[in-house]
Amino acid sequence: MDTELKENLDMEEEVSMDGEPVREVCGIRSNMTLGEIMTQKPEIIPILMEAGMHCVSCPAAMMETLEEAAIVHGIIIDELMDYIKECLERDAKPEEA
Repeated sequence: MDTELKENLDMEEEVSMDGEPVREVCGIRSNMTLGEIMTQKPEIIPILMEAGMHCVSCPAAMMETLEEAAIVHGIIIDELMDYIKECLERDAKPEEA
């Protein structure tokens, strides 16, 4: 059997809480903890707060995944991921003179 094919078969696809594949935008995966996300991309903090997730300052939330936090706050993870992507891409664009 082709080595690459065997590796692909052996790799288990990560799934989210709803059984769908883990979502990823701009290097942020829905199964990452808030602590991981804020350490790797601190610019995400105001974006999460704008989305209504003021839990970013709560020590217990650091161990919660982005998807779990979204569920607790009644936020649909797909919509949150789209919002994060939109904000990060918008903020990454250089300002026009």
